[in-house]
Order: sequence, then C-alpha cells, then structure tokens
Amino acid sequence: MHPDLQRYFNHVWPLFWPWLVWNLVRVARWHARTGREALMAVDCFGNIRLVCLADAPPPDDLYTYEAPHIPRWKHPALGSDVPVSVCGCVRGKSA
Repeated sequence: MHPDLQRYFNHVWPLFWPWLVWNLVRVARWHARTGREALMAVDCFGNIRLVCLADAPPPDDLYTYEAPHIPRWKHPALGSDVPVSVCGCVRGKSA
C-alpha cells in the first residue's frame, strides 16, 4: 500500500475498506481523465467527497504569437514605440 493512502485506511472502519478502495480507484480514474487536482474528504464509511477542485488545465492548442521575421532595421516600427511617420521624418532629415 502506498504510504500516502494509509491515513485514509486508518480513518475508515475495516468493514468499509473495499468501498474505500472502490472510491479511491474512481477518484484516480477521474484525475487521469480530467487532469484536475482535487482536495477530498473521507468519512469513516469510506465515502469520498471532493471539497475543492482546481482549475482545469489549459488546452495544448492555444494560440501562440509568432514574431514577424523582418529585421528591425528594415522596418523601424517593429523595433520601437516610435510611429513610422516620425521615423520617416527623422530618416529624411538625416539623409
């Protein structure tokens, strides 16, 4: 038996240990299926109650931003917060 589960078996009456094992297997399958963490309470009869649920894990297919592949010196607006119109004026006066 896993040492983390021993406290549940110490709390439950031995007559109800099969029921506790059944409920622990159900919670383990639910955790494997959903990937959510839960805080659970066990009574002396082997019943498990989920007290608090964690947020669902984020999906793996979230949109990710990809930066443009243009160098900053070719398009100054990508390299700074200065508007392109100001960069054009500065470039025109320096040349």
